[in-house]
Amino acid sequence: MISSFNSEALHMDDLSLVAQAQDGLDAQAITNFREHAQFSKEVMAGLLHITPKTIDNMKAKHKKVGVVQAEILLSLIRLFSRGEQLFGSVDEFKDWLGFPQPALEMQSPNKFLFSVTGIRLIEECLERIEQGYAA
Repeated sequence: MISSFNSEALHMDDLSLVAQAQDGLDAQAITNFREHAQFSKEVMAGLLHITPKTIDNMKAKHKKVGVVQAEILLSLIRLFSRGEQLFGSVDEFKDWLGFPQPALEMQSPNKFLFSVTGIRLIEECLERIEQGYAA
């Protein structure tokens, strides 16, 4: 199970990600990611389309994260692993997430973190940067 940033998350393909989401994640994975990405509990809950209280309840009752939230969370873990590797730190990656990008019609990538499709769009921007093109 992926609960933090590592090379396993970085190299997880979409099929593996879906399978992992279906198997479920411990609620602690939310906290691990939230702390690493330096998000508040409110922002993290918003990204997962749940309330902060739901996160607390899942952790207290040792419940697994739902499939939809697990897919978003795993996608975010993979995205941040890649961004951190590319930019050198989570802070540098988060700075980049705040700047308008031509490939996103001059919107900041932060606006796309709330869905799996949006996260894929950000990953495509990172691919372009890795290949030497402007995002």
